[in-house]
Amino acid sequence: MKKNAKDYVSIAQQFFTAYDAHDVDGMLALCADGALGRYAPYGRESVVPIRGGIDVIWHAFPNAVPNFRVKVIELIPAEGNIVVIQAEMSGPMPAEVHGIAKKGHDVHIPHCYILRFDTDSKITRLDAYWDNTVLNSIKASGV
Repeated sequence: MKKNAKDYVSIAQQFFTAYDAHDVDGMLALCADGALGRYAPYGRESVVPIRGGIDVIWHAFPNAVPNFRVKVIELIPAEGNIVVIQAEMSGPMPAEVHGIAKKGHDVHIPHCYILRFDTDSKITRLDAYWDNTVLNSIKASGV
């Protein structure tokens, strides 16, 4: 059955609603078996399976930043089975990073996601891009 852009946008919204709720099982339910993902700041060749790869990050993230939030700014239907999402990830810093943020202060990091869907309306590919300045500063500070 041919899907239209509204179907894909609706599923993308469901995915980010689950992400905001820290519902990894809900996120995975929207992904196809064999789905792949790439977090671009980890490198151009960093494509890994979502299950057993990126989902490990999704499970760990609430422990690192327990009150993180995901705010969808815009969902943009693209050509065919693609949706581009502008989102903001935010949450309190777990430790002070000199010149960046004090411990407990909210940091807001803009993200761009590209989701691709199969004919069953499952996510088959997730690519994520974000400004890694805050994370690099944390790493450099030794926190």
